[in-house]
Amino acid sequence: MSQQKLFFRQFVDDFFHMGAILPSSKYLGRAAAAYLAQKQGPVQVLEAGAGSGAFTRQIVPLLSGGDSLDLVEINPDLMAFLKQSFAEEPAFQVVPGVGLNFINDDVRKLPAGQSYDYIIFSLPLTNFSPAMVEEILTLMMARLKPGGIFSYVKYIFIGQVKYVLSSHASKVKMQANQELIESFAKRYQIERRVVMRNVPPSWVYYWKKPAG
Repeated sequence: MSQQKLFFRQFVDDFFHMGAILPSSKYLGRAAAAYLAQKQGPVQVLEAGAGSGAFTRQIVPLLSGGDSLDLVEINPDLMAFLKQSFAEEPAFQVVPGVGLNFINDDVRKLPAGQSYDYIIFSLPLTNFSPAMVEEILTLMMARLKPGGIFSYVKYIFIGQVKYVLSSHASKVKMQANQELIESFAKRYQIERRVVMRNVPPSWVYYWKKPAG
């Protein structure tokens, strides 16, 4: 099954965890991993919501010996597809010395004690309850090393369309989620970029955990 067909089928079956109808473009993946491309020395990387590997494909070439990559994906079909990509596709072949860890589970169940220099995050926060959004973002910043970079994507226009078409209860939830995200952004955000070459066009936000 092609990546696009698999992704669309999972979108239909599980919109709550998917949030997108098509895999992200290589341009969005490169933007999400832009700070990782500037790394110096061995790093630990977390991709939260690896999906079918659209971002992973851009992350792998940036890794070198001594680096590690934890791939978290809750959907078992997408995780199976991702593992197959690593087994068969040249674009997913890591260089010797890179550690890979496939985690087919909720991102909130990350192994205890692990921390990361870079977290590349693509879970659909707007689909979750405010309590879950706060729990996930709190965990991500706790797992980010001092000086580390957290990047996440948000689709342009989609949020506004969903808001207009939503019920009052959904609008209240969306507003609460946005306020939560903005509260984290005020503390950590260092940059925002727009990526038009994606369906739909997207923002990429970058947060940095203060050193010390």
